[in-house]
This record gives sequence, structure tokens and C-alpha cells, in this order.
Amino acid sequence: MTSGSRRVLLYWVLLLLPTLAVGGGVLWLLGREQARLDEQTRAAVETRQAAVGARARLIAENVELLVGDVQSGLMATLLEAPEDESRLDGYLAEWKRTNPLVKATINHTSTGEEKERMARLIELEAAKNQTSSQAAAPVAQQDWSGSNASQVNALRNEFNVTAKLKGGAVGSPQRTGWVPSRESGGSLHLIGWRRLTFGRVIGVEVELSQIAARLGDVLPADREPGEIYELREIGGAVYTQKMLSSQDRAVSARTPLITVPVSEAVLPGWEVVGFLEESESTQISNGVLMALSGVLAGTLVSAILVGGTLLLRHARRSEEEAVQKISFVANVSHEFKTPLTTIRLYSELLEQGRVPDEGKRQDYLRTIGRETQRLARLVNNVLDFSRLEQGQKRFELAEIDLVAELAALCDMHAPRVAESGLTLLRDFPEAGGVVKTDRDAVGQIVINLIDNACKYAADGGEVTVSLIMRAGGGAEVRVSDRGPGVPAEHRSRIFHKFHRVDETLTRERDGAGLGLSIARQLARGMGGELSHSPRAGGGAEFILELP
Repeated sequence: MTSGSRRVLLYWVLLLLPTLAVGGGVLWLLGREQARLDEQTRAAVETRQAAVGARARLIAENVELLVGDVQSGLMATLLEAPEDESRLDGYLAEWKRTNPLVKATINHTSTGEEKERMARLIELEAAKNQTSSQAAAPVAQQDWSGSNASQVNALRNEFNVTAKLKGGAVGSPQRTGWVPSRESGGSLHLIGWRRLTFGRVIGVEVELSQIAARLGDVLPADREPGEIYELREIGGAVYTQKMLSSQDRAVSARTPLITVPVSEAVLPGWEVVGFLEESESTQISNGVLMALSGVLAGTLVSAILVGGTLLLRHARRSEEEAVQKISFVANVSHEFKTPLTTIRLYSELLEQGRVPDEGKRQDYLRTIGRETQRLARLVNNVLDFSRLEQGQKRFELAEIDLVAELAALCDMHAPRVAESGLTLLRDFPEAGGVVKTDRDAVGQIVINLIDNACKYAADGGEVTVSLIMRAGGGAEVRVSDRGPGVPAEHRSRIFHKFHRVDETLTRERDGAGLGLSIARQLARGMGGELSHSPRAGGGAEFILELP
């Protein structure tokens, strides 16, 4: 592993570990928050369930209190019935006719199957209490109560009875009570009875339909959302709250949360049922909150990773560019130094008159001219690179004859190409090579391509400059050679600035890695394109497309 790879790995570790730590901490905090919200939701649900239970029990007590009021009133009237048999039947008949809460009255002389059955039931209940002591009466009275309110009413009735006894005839205390009875068919009968002083038992049956009409008012009109209360009779009627919506009715069709039976001594088989809608909105809101928090946490971690990755890539690219620029400066300095040294050496020899041979003097002068041209091309490349990087390169477009221009370029550089061991070949059309383009830019591109062939394709023996005029307008200038070509893995990068194909080769050849990059930027600046393709039979071919 290279030092650069180790450095990149270290950067990644320094970025990844804190990011994972932040992500883990966020997930831990989200988990704690989720647990807190769940606990808060559970506590709220338990509180509401307890409230529904308490309210259902209060409704049951109110029902018992209401029925107890009816029983107390009817029993007080029954206690006022005369002992005289001649007036008793008339009293009971008038009571039934005028009181809607009285379904039937009973005495030992009543006729009819139903009255006889109820009379037997009362006689049986009275017989059970016949042997009870006087002190047992308050206990029997308390058995039917299912709540404190009912007990208070029963005690009030007992006190009223006692007061009447004190004001009436003195004798054995009266016996009273209530007998709830349910038939096999399910009908409930609530019967109050009284044993007269001479042993006869009289009674009254409550009109439960009249009481049931009042029981619906016991259910609360104002309720919390999601709470439903019903008063049910086993196998019979169901009384619900008024103004229930379809959603409320759907809630009441579910399994009840709590069932509170009404006292067996008051209304056996009746019960108060409480429902509580399972609120999914809180759970959904908690889930949405946690999902949103998870997304935000993931976004935070992703942003850190993506941002850190981009910074690492930018830093690495900047580092590579810095190394390339250092290499570029070194190579350009070497490129300048080599021709300058040659020019200085030959010019000093000529100046001092130390070259007596005329032929050598001419060779030295030609070398000085060639190195001067080399310096000019190098300076032009550096200047073009600087302008292109700053976006300040200007192109002067004009119609030119490409055949004449390319021919002039080939004539000028043929000697230099020959010195590299290459033959410069030409393939131009005879006429019709006029296009609108920048003369200097085209010349710079072609020169850079020829220089590239001289550096890296000298073993191929030839370099060809050809021109193809397109039928639809524009032209293609091709510079091809028979050198080793460009390796496949480098073909996508040969136009990158500072890029050189082979280190060994570049050490043997001078160059800054800017020629092809500058050539492509100049081509695109004129609205054209410069591309590369392998040449059939070996070598490379560069194609300049001009619009």
C-alpha cells in the first residue's frame, strides 16, 4: 500500500468513525424518545380507561338511584293502603288507574293466572321472611341496594314506614320488600309487597316500560371523544346515548371495555357497558414523528458522508493538480532551458569567431533558428494554456483556404520532422478547401499534433496530414502516424492537462503534457472537436473536426 493510499484510508477512517458515532447517538436518542412517547401513550390510555370505568359505575349507581326512587314512592303509597278489606280493592284499583308506574296490583282475592302466580310469589317471599326477627327487616331492606345512594333512599323509606307505624294502630310491625322475578321467556317483573297486620299480603308490579323510558336520560349527554355508554338488558333492549354518529355506532359494535351490572336486587339482568375507541391517531403521529426523525438522522449522516467524500475527492484532486503543476513547472523550465542553452552556446561560438568553417557556421545558424521556433511554440502553448484556463482566449474567425494553409505548415515543418526520422506525407484535395475558422488556432493544433508524433511515433517512419471536406459543410483534418499507438486504458485521459501516457517514455522524451489538452480546448473554442481513434494497421489518428 502506497503512502497516498494509506493517507486516503486514514482520511476515510477519521471521517467514518465520527459519522458512525453521531449516527449511533442519534439512533439511541430516537429509541429513548420512542420509549418515552410509548410510555406516555400507555399512561394516557390507562387514564382514559380508568375514567370510562368510573363513569360506567357512576351510571350504574344513577340507575339504581332512579329505580330506588320509584320503589320508594310506590312502597310509600302501598303502605298507605287501608287495612279495611271493603276499601282495599277500590284503593288498589284506583291506584293502578291513576299511576302510570303501576302495571298491576295484587291481593289474595285477585283473579287471573298471572295475578295468581304473582300472589304465590309474594306469599312465598313473605313466608321466607315470616320467621325472621324484627331486627332482620333493615338488613333485608339493605340487600337490594347496590350503592350508597340506594342505601340512603332505602333508609329514608324505612324511616317513613316507622313514622306511619307510630301514628297508626299498635301491633306487630309491617313486613315489606321487593321481589324481582324473570320468566323463562326473559321478561322481568319487579314486584313490591306488604304484609298487612292481619296476615294478608298485598303487592304492586312496577311498569318497567315507563322506567325504561326514563333510563336513557341517565346516560351522559356530554362525553369525551371516543367514549360510548350503553344500558343493556340481557336478551332485551339496548339504550344508548343520543346523537351517535356512524363512527360511534361502529365503536359500540366492538368488545366493551368495561361491563358494570346493575344490582340484582334492583334490576337483575341489566348492565352498563362502556366502550373506548382505540385511538390510532396518537400511535400514527408517534410513528410519523419517529419516521421523520429517522429520515432526518439518515439525511444528517448521509450529508456528513457525502460532504466529507466530496471534500476528500477535492483535496485529493487538488493535491494531484499541485503535483502536476510542480511537474509542469519543472518540465517547462527544462523545455525552455534546453533550446536556450543550445542557442547561447552556438551564438557565443559564432560571436567569438571560433567557427572558421562556413558550412558549420550555416549549420549553427540553422540550429539557432530551429531552437528559436521551438521556443516560440513552447511560449505559444504556455500562453494559450493560461488564456484558456482563465477563459480569455479570443478566436478570430475568417474564411481561409485550408489546403494552402496546411501545405504551408507542412513545408515549414518538414525539415524538423525529417530530423526526427519521420517522413511528412500529405493528402489534400486539389481545391474547395475554404472554411470559416481561426487561422492561428488551426495552425497551433496541427503543430501540436505533429510535435506529438515526432516525440512518440518516431519509430513508425511516417506521419500523414490529410484533409477531408464534408459534403454538408465543414472539414476534417487528420494527423496519423505508425507509432505504438495509445494504450486502451489511457485513451479517455490523453486530453487531460498534464497527463502523459507512459512514465518511462516521458522520461525519455521531453514534454509537459499540455499539447493535446490545449489542442482540444482550441478546437472546442472554435465550435469543433478533436478526437482520437486507433489507426488500422497500427498507430494513432487524431481527427480535428471544423464546422
